[in-house]
Amino acid sequence: MKKLLIVLIVVFANNFMTAQVSWEAPLQAQLTAAKQAKTPEELQVVTSTIERIALSNPTEWLLAYHAAYYNSQVFWRSGKKGCDACLEQMDKFLTTAEKLDNNSEVLTLRANYYQAKLQGSPMMAPYYGPKAGNILEVALNVDPKNPRALLLMGQNLFYTPAMFGGGADKAKPFLEKAATLFAEADETTSSIQPNWGKRASDRMNKQLASAE
Repeated sequence: MKKLLIVLIVVFANNFMTAQVSWEAPLQAQLTAAKQAKTPEELQVVTSTIERIALSNPTEWLLAYHAAYYNSQVFWRSGKKGCDACLEQMDKFLTTAEKLDNNSEVLTLRANYYQAKLQGSPMMAPYYGPKAGNILEVALNVDPKNPRALLLMGQNLFYTPAMFGGGADKAKPFLEKAATLFAEADETTSSIQPNWGKRASDRMNKQLASAE
């Protein structure tokens, strides 16, 4: 009887662990597909699939995070025509991620959401700019070595006029530290963990060099 009980416990544990990680392979497949997407429409198909995986696993913050992130990518790639629905979906999945685990990565993506809101409403810069800056301060307090938080903080400061506390000089330490951390993380960051930002970091540091 004791042996049977042990076997049942082991089987239950194995099934439980399998259920926990069953979403990882499908997510990885979609992250790979996202890298190959050439148009906003192709990326939207991938994003919709990630959304379905997230909705099927409502207790996983990482899935909600990726669903929010790829909606932001569809928005940024949509150009002048924009994608208001993408920002609505981004906000929806970010809110879920915040409730599950409001960690440094989730906080950083929320700041990215505020920056995206500025694209359609430049006159709201005095509102969304400080909101992004404030939440990035929190993200960096949680994890001072988060390269994405450093990148967005540097970006926020770079595009803020000097008279309002921004400018290239203020942005420089954040952008340079982000570049260093991105270089160090290239081969060590898990593929399903947040790892975006290196290209934007390279681009911002080029702009920084031109501004000096």
